[in-house]
Amino acid sequence: MLLSTFQFITTILLAMVCARALGLSGGDMPFIAFVIPALWLLSRSGFSGVILLLGVLSYALTIPYQPASLSVSMWVIFPLLMVVFSHPRNMPVIAVGILIVVTLEVGIMVTQSAGKLSGTPAMTMVQIIAIGMIWWAAASWKPTQQHSWWPLALVVPLWVAGLQMAAVLALCLTGLVAVIENLSQHKKFQWGKLLCWTLPSVGFMAVILSPEIDVPNPVFVVWLCLLATAWMTDYILKSNEQQPL
Repeated sequence: MLLSTFQFITTILLAMVCARALGLSGGDMPFIAFVIPALWLLSRSGFSGVILLLGVLSYALTIPYQPASLSVSMWVIFPLLMVVFSHPRNMPVIAVGILIVVTLEVGIMVTQSAGKLSGTPAMTMVQIIAIGMIWWAAASWKPTQQHSWWPLALVVPLWVAGLQMAAVLALCLTGLVAVIENLSQHKKFQWGKLLCWTLPSVGFMAVILSPEIDVPNPVFVVWLCLLATAWMTDYILKSNEQQPL
């Protein structure tokens, strides 16, 4: 348990470094920095691996066109999806939660259309779909000890080209995935659910607490509302399950 706790703390630190690196890049992040961790996982060939790669590629290609804070905040969709698909029977509560999420995301896209927030609605929609694809691939993830290590060699050209921030992001993302994979093999405690709640939250908090990174008010408000929606939906669903029939 002590080792697992240390690994959990490590994932938090890596998530914060990744979010801060993405935020400090100002959107100037080559997509290969995101592809390297995905290729490292692709020793598990199959449909889920293809979906993972497509999702990562789609998300990476939107980074230059979106505010860095908005790109990081989008990962709050992970706990929302976990809550929705872990309680498929209580459709009324889930429907209300989904409606709130759609309303908030539409609000972001309308704000972008009005020119009050940088980025484009189309890129925001692509990010939402991409993160949904990544979540689906992660949900069907089967841990394995076999990985393709050759993609890590691509970090060297990034560093030589002066893209140190991209190299750090690629290495930290790969390390993050490796530690998460190791934690997911522990059956005595559901680390997966805890990570799903914690990592998107600490990642965005690292961006908020960075004075060098601009976080527009609409992005912060929507992120906070999405996190609160996920938490309240999960609380209501669990309360309903605990009630005697």
